[in-house]
Amino acid sequence: MHCNIFTRTNARKPPIIATRSDTFDTLDFMATARDFRFGVNLLGRGGVDHFLAQVREAEGCGVDVVLLPDHLELGAPFPMLVAAASAAPTVRVGTFVLNAGFYRPALLARDIASIDQLSGGRFEIGLGAGYVKTEFDAAGIPFGTHGQRVQHLRETVLALRELLGRADHEPRSVQTPPPIMIAGIGDKVLTLAAQHADIVALAAVADETALAERVDFVRSKAGNRFGELEINLIIFDLAIDREPDLDTLRSHRRGATDAELLALPNGLRGSQKDVVARIRELRDRFGITYITPIDPSTADLQAYGRIISELRGS
Repeated sequence: MHCNIFTRTNARKPPIIATRSDTFDTLDFMATARDFRFGVNLLGRGGVDHFLAQVREAEGCGVDVVLLPDHLELGAPFPMLVAAASAAPTVRVGTFVLNAGFYRPALLARDIASIDQLSGGRFEIGLGAGYVKTEFDAAGIPFGTHGQRVQHLRETVLALRELLGRADHEPRSVQTPPPIMIAGIGDKVLTLAAQHADIVALAAVADETALAERVDFVRSKAGNRFGELEINLIIFDLAIDREPDLDTLRSHRRGATDAELLALPNGLRGSQKDVVARIRELRDRFGITYITPIDPSTADLQAYGRIISELRGS
């Protein structure tokens, strides 16, 4: 069932990038200069028909970007995203996030350029350092230290920017290059994201104090390019007009008390009015303008569509 709330007019555009002014140095100015974007991170379980129905439903609810993760027990993200782009021609598609350790830069650049062509320039590449050792073991790829995985991520990002930014790269991508998102929470990954990504995605954050500290850290490492960055917050539980799912939240923060789980910025809860106000607060206080819930139920996606509609003034 589609939301069919409104017609999106900017779905094919890449992320809106605000230009920082030396006269204004607050998150409020930069956030005001940037539109909200709304993604949804689907897990792709339940077969092809179910997945494509989810994609179409997300499109009907006004979602800007349909994203897929990269885990061995889930479907391969690239072919699934080509199918998603065909099924929902007004949304962008991307990875959230690709495990950089599974790929070599030249081969990855070929695949990115191909999917960008096939989607008509609607692809966004999300990358992470990888963190599940058992998946590396199953793939026969050395897990390495955290520093080694981050270094490979760095080399991958720099190579992709160079390869996909070249006019003579074959195959050609429509976007040169497609927007690059880097996701993480630690100093090394966020430094890389601040200095080389278009989008910085914040993973699990303990509370608002930690969120403010992580955003300030990104600002300090980004320097003059901070105003060019889009800041994303992943949402583990989208609880609009229902009770929060503490089990889902606890799966992302083992050992936390109920109070600590409810303090996670990665959860949205309350009435539609409450959640709209909270998303505006995330923008005004922290510069977060891109929200991405994980695999919402049909009811939660419908509620998300109403949030999107209200925040866009429809």
